[in-house]
Amino acid sequence: MSRTPLVDAWRRALAARRRPMQVPGHKMRYAEGAAGWSYDLVGDLVRDDVPLQGGVDDNAYSNKYLDQAEALWAQSVGADHSRFLVGGSSQGNIAALATVGDEGVPIAIDRTSHRSTQAGLVLIGARPVWIYPRLHPEFHLPIGMEAASLTAVADQVNGFFATSPSYIGTVSDVASLVAATRPRKEPLIIDQAWGAHLDFLPEGGAMRAGADFMVTSVHKALLGYSQTAVVSMRGDLIPTSTLDRWVDLTTTTSPSGTLLATIDGTRAAMERGGAERLALIIEAVAEARRRLARVRGLVVLDDAVAGCRVDPAKLTLILPGTGADGVVLGEALWQLGHGPESADHDTLVFTTTVADEPEWVLEFADLLAALIESHRGEARPSSPLAVWRVEPEVVLTPREAFLRGRRRVPMREAIGEVSAEQFCPYPPGVPLLAPGERVTQESIDAIHAASRVCRVAYCSDPTLETMLIVDSA
Repeated sequence: MSRTPLVDAWRRALAARRRPMQVPGHKMRYAEGAAGWSYDLVGDLVRDDVPLQGGVDDNAYSNKYLDQAEALWAQSVGADHSRFLVGGSSQGNIAALATVGDEGVPIAIDRTSHRSTQAGLVLIGARPVWIYPRLHPEFHLPIGMEAASLTAVADQVNGFFATSPSYIGTVSDVASLVAATRPRKEPLIIDQAWGAHLDFLPEGGAMRAGADFMVTSVHKALLGYSQTAVVSMRGDLIPTSTLDRWVDLTTTTSPSGTLLATIDGTRAAMERGGAERLALIIEAVAEARRRLARVRGLVVLDDAVAGCRVDPAKLTLILPGTGADGVVLGEALWQLGHGPESADHDTLVFTTTVADEPEWVLEFADLLAALIESHRGEARPSSPLAVWRVEPEVVLTPREAFLRGRRRVPMREAIGEVSAEQFCPYPPGVPLLAPGERVTQESIDAIHAASRVCRVAYCSDPTLETMLIVDSA
């Protein structure tokens, strides 16, 4: 077996200069540098686009290049079975939840999880039993899910879903979660979307810690094309064919061989020299944290500050002690071409990856320190994001609320009603209010507060003046 079966097949397909009489519509002609009436508009954009079907492989997938690449990935991360995804970790979360859930089945889900968990609940009709990570006593940021949170609801649920690392980089002790759930033989899903690189550190990621399912975004912290992700699993609790069924249901029937090949290439690159490269980046981030910690009033999130493990490649800054406004700093960084992962009044989050140069990480830290000094103000108390503190009243399952009749009302008149839609600040992509949950004054205030610092997504009225509620008539 080739060590990079998809990459090698993609290169052969690109070099073949075929003239296919099938899709894609651009016929892979731009790979030849073909000039024409549309090249200036789309040529550079699609010249490397090779479909999996009829491109990288034949129409029947008889060469099984994708199967080979998925098997290599599973072996690399300690899984029994892996599936490549072109719908991001959102698709992976949906497929994993659907594999363990069913109509009316209760599943314990970390409330700080990505909004795609809500999509999975709508699709399968499972009933969420929300569980909550610890919050930092001073900064009120999530600092990891504890095993006690899972055992407290273990008698009520048929599976568990937790997010680690969190959006800000805090990492749960997955081994302790496994120890709490494994004896019950109820599957544990870990959304490791932000931590694909953890699989290539010596201690490994969630799979090697014993999780039953793991979802990772190859495009977030590694080298994959945007949208690329992987869902992996063990096969001793649930047949791997069940996951296959849900991945196939939720994916496109015209997958891009180019996107899929970047997952294969990323795995090979990380096996070849990823650990050494990660070590350089981690060392640079550690030094960047030390430099930034010298800025008066600035809190830099690390293991000691958080009281839990923090992703060694993440740079999260807590600003109230400097008086600087993270939204203003974020806009200034965008103007400089260094846009942050997220920015709110109190917090800045930056993602470093193996594609960054260690020297640049240190240069950026110095630039950032100077920028904070130039925007210094009076120190203020923390005002944490409401998404980390939501404890909703679930009236209906997300599926029931999604499928029932609905009506539009002014948002201020919706208090006490049941939401028929989702309000999700981006970033971090965690819902403030979801279908089936009771609308409260607190949730409305939080939605409007979030709209002042970021985009509130997936709601039907972007002005936030009205909302859809479940029609009880």
